[in-house]
Amino acid sequence: MTVRNRAIFDISMSAFLWGLPPLLIHYFAGYLDAHTQNFWRYASAVVFLWIYGWKTGQPLFSGRVAPLLRTLPTAALVVIYQCGFTLSLYYALPALISLLIQLSLVVAIVLSCIFFADERRVVRSPWFLAGACAALGGAVGMVVFSRQFFAAQSQPAEWRSMAIAVVLISVAAVFWGAYSVAIKWCMRVLPPYPAFANVATFATLGFFALTLLRGKIGAFFQMPTAAGIALILSGVGCIGIAHIFYARAIRQLGVGICNTVILTSPIVASIGSWVFFHERFTALQLASALVLLGGAAAAIRANGR
Repeated sequence: MTVRNRAIFDISMSAFLWGLPPLLIHYFAGYLDAHTQNFWRYASAVVFLWIYGWKTGQPLFSGRVAPLLRTLPTAALVVIYQCGFTLSLYYALPALISLLIQLSLVVAIVLSCIFFADERRVVRSPWFLAGACAALGGAVGMVVFSRQFFAAQSQPAEWRSMAIAVVLISVAAVFWGAYSVAIKWCMRVLPPYPAFANVATFATLGFFALTLLRGKIGAFFQMPTAAGIALILSGVGCIGIAHIFYARAIRQLGVGICNTVILTSPIVASIGSWVFFHERFTALQLASALVLLGGAAAAIRANGR
């Protein structure tokens, strides 16, 4: 396998693994509160990342404090994002959430233009302007053309749940976009592996504190064995391994190509949600989804030109 083909395999695996969390989180909601499952998923990912770093000889700490301090606010962004993302899946089904979170790609580009002078040319690109407008319009269409929106008066409870989910995932998209910029800031002084491993470690401490305050940390041991194993594997695979694949691919393919491939991850969530949770979109929602993903891809193209 050539280096480029290996990179294509890596980013394809990342896209697949990042399509699974909406399905798994929605499933785990039947057993755990949001904070508890966030803690256990990230804790298992961090243990894996520590073992991976030890086995591959990649140090977690460089001995300098200044680079490490950059990972603290970045971890805080992860905690806020993950809380919003996970909680949204207690109110809505996975396919819708996996599509709406793609707005974070547009947010990341806007924030990059604000904080990094060399990227400010992007906001003047017609590709970006058209893509951002299309992505936002597609996201609005996903909500407005939903069955819950049409049945708002006859089924107010369902519409209220969807409205809460939309607010939560919108907050999550903003903070995931901010994280995308912050991790780039971290990687200016740290290699990709220690940057993410340290962010994940500090984020896990945040989730632990939230679980002590708002969750039930011992509820994990009351889960059925198969569900508990799936929870641990989801952390190892969808957080730990997926980020390692992504870090390797981005060195060979660049951010633009990698993020465009990642746009396929909602396909995994949509198929899984259709099979396991019987989630169905209206025809206009499907059209809106295509507009959203196409707009995000156009924005990414503008960022890569």
